[in-house]
Amino acid sequence: MRKLFIFLLLVLVSFFLVPVASAKYLTKNDFSISVEGLKDYYLPNEKVTLKVRIEPKNDDIAKDMSNRKYTFQNNLNEPKMEVTIKFKDGPSYTRSSTEKTIVIGKDYTNWDEGIESIVVNLTGYVPSIDGGLSKKTVFELDIDNAERILINITIVNPSKLQSEIADLKSRLAEIESKINELSKKTDVTELKDKLNDVKSDLNDVEVLFNNKHYEDVSVKIGNVTRDINELELDVTKTEAKYYVDRAKDLLDQIEVNYTKAESLIDILQSSGKNVVEYKLKLADLKVEKDRIGNSVRDLKDSFDSGDYEKVIDEGDSILKSEETILSEIAILIEDLQAQITTTVTTTTTTVTTVTTVNHHDNNTASFKVDWGKVGLYAGMVGVIVVVVAVSIIGLRRYIRRRRWDELK
Repeated sequence: MRKLFIFLLLVLVSFFLVPVASAKYLTKNDFSISVEGLKDYYLPNEKVTLKVRIEPKNDDIAKDMSNRKYTFQNNLNEPKMEVTIKFKDGPSYTRSSTEKTIVIGKDYTNWDEGIESIVVNLTGYVPSIDGGLSKKTVFELDIDNAERILINITIVNPSKLQSEIADLKSRLAEIESKINELSKKTDVTELKDKLNDVKSDLNDVEVLFNNKHYEDVSVKIGNVTRDINELELDVTKTEAKYYVDRAKDLLDQIEVNYTKAESLIDILQSSGKNVVEYKLKLADLKVEKDRIGNSVRDLKDSFDSGDYEKVIDEGDSILKSEETILSEIAILIEDLQAQITTTVTTTTTTVTTVTTVNHHDNNTASFKVDWGKVGLYAGMVGVIVVVVAVSIIGLRRYIRRRRWDELK
């Protein structure tokens, strides 16, 4: 009983294994495939007429092609498809349809000697496309346990290609305008070199289009589009960098002039003058200086993170604020210098006569001293000394502040 059970089990297993083993996986390399009527490119709505012929490369493959399901598909508008299967040393089987799919089951392909050839006659009209050029599969053969066979065509819409070229030229003109405007603020030599390269490539695209090399046109349009995108980013980054660098330069000037104003107030105070009003003004300026300093640091952070648009949006406002602070500090410095000059150059206009005696010849001589001029010259020397002192004190304070900032 046990032996009978094992025998029946082996028979059952063999029943399932034999069909699988006989169904060899076929690839495109097992067939000779030819296509008649295929053109380099088609226009939308153009009529397509193709004849596809598929043959096994040897007798073994011919037998392997039998007893399989074949699914024929097309992607044409208003299609007409006729499929003929010719059996080796046997009859032919033909199916026709105006649908997009024809299915031929295993029963219709079962022939001991195998299949000699499959011929597909296909007509229809090219579908429309969204862009200027597209590759579409117009015919597909799906065989059980085999690699699919695909026939592709190139569809071209010249008017859309031309429109894409025009759009690229328009974008390039806008970029050129931005570069010219940016050249008034910063160096754009590298940007202009890149611009000229892209313009040259775009001219090549137009030549290819005029010669109807549409596939090359499509590839070149993709390359030029990529280059224009990169150039736009470079222009934006360059403009953003201008705002960051200019903002930092102005902030440095504010620090230097603020330190100078501090030193002048100290000098004026040491001369006994009331400087309360000046110190209050300086305190207000410090608040503005610190606020704009934070804004400049935020601007730099935005640039480092790649948010160039934000830098450009905020940059102009920050520069104007910095220029306003610089102007207010300059007015304060001018007022302080005037006060210091007035204090130092108090002028005496008295003229004194001095008499001298010559003891050898008992002769006397006299000369006049113009104390007004003496006071003027002394005042000028005093002003020079003040300026030098302010510069030295201011520089030391600025250096100390910079070192402290770096340590922070």
